[in-house]
Amino acid sequence: MRNKIIIIVLGLLPVMATAQQLTLDSCKNLTLQFNKRIKEAQLRVEESSEIKKQAFTKYFPQVSGGFMAMKADDYLLQGEIPAANLPVYDGNIANLPTATQFAYFPGMDINLLDYTNLGYVAAVEPVYMGGQIRNGNKLAELAEEIHRHQLLLSQDDALIKTEQQFWTLISLKNRMKTIDQYERLLDTLHKDVSAFFDAGLVNRSDLLKVEVKQNELKGKRLQLENGIEIVGMALCQNMGIRYTPGIQFVSDEITKESIGSYFLQADTAVQNRQEIQLLEKAIAAEKLQKKMVRGEILPHVAVGVQGLYLDVLENQSTRGLLFATVNIPISAWWEGSHKLKKQQIKVDIAENKLQESLDLMVLQIEKTYKELIESYQQIGITQKSAEQVEEYLKVSRDNFDAGIEGASDLLEAQAMFQEAQESYINALCNGQIKLAQYKNAIAVK
Repeated sequence: MRNKIIIIVLGLLPVMATAQQLTLDSCKNLTLQFNKRIKEAQLRVEESSEIKKQAFTKYFPQVSGGFMAMKADDYLLQGEIPAANLPVYDGNIANLPTATQFAYFPGMDINLLDYTNLGYVAAVEPVYMGGQIRNGNKLAELAEEIHRHQLLLSQDDALIKTEQQFWTLISLKNRMKTIDQYERLLDTLHKDVSAFFDAGLVNRSDLLKVEVKQNELKGKRLQLENGIEIVGMALCQNMGIRYTPGIQFVSDEITKESIGSYFLQADTAVQNRQEIQLLEKAIAAEKLQKKMVRGEILPHVAVGVQGLYLDVLENQSTRGLLFATVNIPISAWWEGSHKLKKQQIKVDIAENKLQESLDLMVLQIEKTYKELIESYQQIGITQKSAEQVEEYLKVSRDNFDAGIEGASDLLEAQAMFQEAQESYINALCNGQIKLAQYKNAIAVK
């Protein structure tokens, strides 16, 4: 019963997570626990671990045994000995040709071998297999290491995707706040313009302009609500949890984080990348494969012992055997030389791919850093613009209240204010995304 309760609770964890507020850290933790690609990578590690254990068994004797029982519907050996006069043996074999006394043999039928029982047990210990067992074990161990690196890479990819989607969602939710603010401004303006219209101080066209803006804002709100839901679904799918409309993603106030402590020279940072370590492992694997190919054309030596049980012709016997085998694949040498050359080409290809990947990753790191610097500069620009537009809106509102400006001018100022606020929020969230991408590029957690 206790085990069933534990299983039920574990099964409900993804559902329970949706009933609370989720921060970026909690989203990352859920991703590490429930992301499907990470789970698959973990299973690959477990699979490769079993393969390594399987390869280790090749060092031990290979034991086999079997039993065969046969019963025929008739005798397999049948014949007849004819009747004859046989000389009587007097103790001296030299007298048989000139014997004077004979005994009559009436003849007989021969019926043999209508059943056979055979059992055996054999153990064969490989002494030298051209290095294939040793190199096979090294390959299995290397495969496990590769899958562990792939697991770390899957975790990094899933986490960076989570962070990108999280900040995209936060950006959309903050844009919704600016729409709410803009909506309140329009409601206030609509109330004022309606009062002025009733007093005959403005034309009906001014009132209609405000109402048109209110309708446009409703359309934007609908699009934004759909966008928030879609991004939320994508984020939950990446985390591996069930999406529910009640889920809340929250963050503290978005600020510019200092990036000076994260800067690394691209040539140095690239050595920390999981991709580089994977490519280096791939080169080592191809070199081991070459040794495996060489082992195919080297002599193979094995020793063994066998026990045999035989029950035939109403006689039972057991035997023990010791044996040794030497296999020299002479005709495979010509073919093997070409296989070795082909495998060396694969080694060269893997080394060339490593060098190409190094160059591309250095370029990616430098490009990501430049994009990060640009995103931080954009934060400063949009922040200054938002402050200026906010001041402009205040002046425009004062002028409207004083009757110096019309509703059209105030509407334009409010639209500029909303756009500036959205640009600033987008720049802040984009800065967080670019920082996460750069940290991922230089393999910094």
